[in-house]
Amino acid sequence: MKLSNYPLLKILLPYVVGILIAYFCQFPYKMCRLWFVLACSFWLICCVLSPIKTYKWQWLKTLLLLLAFVFCGMMAVNFRFSSHLTADESRLMGENRNWMVRVEDFPVQRAKTVKMKAKVLRTGEGRVLGEDVMLYVQQGSGADTIEYGDILLLSTLFSEIEPPKNPDAFDNQLYMKRKGIYYTGYVPNGFWLPAGHAPANPLRALAHRMQSRLAALFARSGMTGSELEIVKAILLGDDDTMEPELKASYAAAGVSHILCVSGMHVGVIFMILNFLLRPFDLFKSTRCVKALLMLLVIWLYAHITGLSPSVTRSATMFTFVTIGQLIQRNTNVFHSILASLWILLVFNPLLLFELGFQLSYLAVCGIVLLQPLLTSIYSCRTRVGSYFWGLITVSVAAQVSTFPISVHYFGQFPNYFLLSNMSVIMLSFVVMMTGIGLLCVSVVPLVGSYTTLLLTWEIRIMNGIVTFVEQLPGAVTRGIEVTPTQMLLLYMVIILAYWAIRYRKKRVGMAALTCFALYAGTLLIRKVELQRQVEMVVYAVPKASALSFCHQQECVVFSDSIADVGDKKFQYAAANHVRRQHASCVFVPVDTMAYDNSFLCKRGPWIRFNGKTYYLINRKEKVYPMSEPVPVDVLILQHNPVQLPDEVAQVLSFQEVIADETNTKFYIERWREWCVRNNVPFRNTP
Repeated sequence: MKLSNYPLLKILLPYVVGILIAYFCQFPYKMCRLWFVLACSFWLICCVLSPIKTYKWQWLKTLLLLLAFVFCGMMAVNFRFSSHLTADESRLMGENRNWMVRVEDFPVQRAKTVKMKAKVLRTGEGRVLGEDVMLYVQQGSGADTIEYGDILLLSTLFSEIEPPKNPDAFDNQLYMKRKGIYYTGYVPNGFWLPAGHAPANPLRALAHRMQSRLAALFARSGMTGSELEIVKAILLGDDDTMEPELKASYAAAGVSHILCVSGMHVGVIFMILNFLLRPFDLFKSTRCVKALLMLLVIWLYAHITGLSPSVTRSATMFTFVTIGQLIQRNTNVFHSILASLWILLVFNPLLLFELGFQLSYLAVCGIVLLQPLLTSIYSCRTRVGSYFWGLITVSVAAQVSTFPISVHYFGQFPNYFLLSNMSVIMLSFVVMMTGIGLLCVSVVPLVGSYTTLLLTWEIRIMNGIVTFVEQLPGAVTRGIEVTPTQMLLLYMVIILAYWAIRYRKKRVGMAALTCFALYAGTLLIRKVELQRQVEMVVYAVPKASALSFCHQQECVVFSDSIADVGDKKFQYAAANHVRRQHASCVFVPVDTMAYDNSFLCKRGPWIRFNGKTYYLINRKEKVYPMSEPVPVDVLILQHNPVQLPDEVAQVLSFQEVIADETNTKFYIERWREWCVRNNVPFRNTP
């Protein structure tokens, strides 16, 4: 594969570089636009001037053109990130007033609220804004009847989405910023009224109605429970009602990708359509009809399943394949990948930072590049052997190309992914074909009932295989930490190793070994850092209190309601941070009177850690008043994280407090009084 044969790559790379620069540096939009205009202007001048037409000055035109695409990528990202609100309009968003909004996405039902994306059309005084917000409408008073496209009159105030309060926590502010949402609001019962209906995208509304009707068709056919949830996820991309435990089982077995509509599903639809419409190939005049029908069905299916990044990528690539068949031209898979990537990033450059988008393109690139290399290692003489060997090589290629980024995000690796993929992928294909057949024959009661029974047993067998693989010893390696630098080094190792083996370049192989040595060096450096780490963290946990004292790779967590790592509150607030610290946690009730270990001592509200003394205050209880300064740092535990001070939920650094003799006496006297009051033996040092 020569890069010179792919001209689209030459403009795609600088465009992606511009996206990355703008995403991490965020230059002003006007400045990027000025740079883009200057680069294009100088490039046009170089093209017009005759002396520069010679080969001697060709590099200058190339450089200016590449810079133009870099600035184009920067401009596209900054346009997405820049809020069009003025300072006065931003002030209005923070005031409690009346608003007219339009629901811009399908509402998500929750236990206490209905979550929906909305666009603020105007204020109660008629001022037009047009800002996207995230609304949470309290359940009740018809909130569950709100639909996509509804226009609402409501009264609330909008606040800016807050950054994460805990270290290494999910950054919801950045996630929403990539979607162009900066504000959120809560609407209680009785503070909203319906005012009309006007969907922003009628095609999307139609696709959602079709998804709901198809899901209802599966339910009317007699499917229930986990079988109904899985068939809705595999065929329709609707996994909102699926149990978290079932999703976790599929993730542990390494086959969670089959629960998402991806390229395989679009490929099956393409294959069925191509077979059914084969008579249209007999005449040249009917080929256009066939191409139009195939494109219409593929993109309608993509809309029904929610236009996820993987489906959009696959639908775009099959669009090129269909057009190639129409004009009787062979399509190069690399051209299709690059063209689809270019088109999607032009429409939305921030897709580059979506996990589904990254995994989809990495998997397809791994299959296209690595699978032929793996297949050449061994050749089977039988059809059955060739089929299974091809399935193994595809699974290994996809896993190799995606494991660095998946381990970076999820911190775990499914050890038996080959076993589960070889069985579950075949079954998922059968489930998909049977599900499509059920949709076709459901109008015939007898045939539909037998097809439903067959589909139910297929899904039960698939669930049984997943459960069996999950329960095998050592099924999942958890607690893996891969930093962004380590992830890039691993991808450099994979790329250079492929290059060295494919083209037999010894120097490239040495470069791959060098990158691997650098990766091993980062592991050693990280291990030394972990052995030296000493930190204290106060976590912001909803309706709970928790603080941890970490020394090397041991961690003591004091909490009023969290008792183990599996607690949902701890998973939400601190599990990711603890995983990246490689710490083993010991949970101690915060009201424990006495606790000792090798690096920590607790006596009542007094905690001694790392040579310093802390006084622990729990605002649920009445605190003994301290009218004079004492030579200790004060920790405050509260249940409402909104009222926490700015320092909370970060890795705190405390300055040593120098106390004179009077303060020291006061400190000891107050401690003595507390010990007597709580019947605790008094000692001069905590």
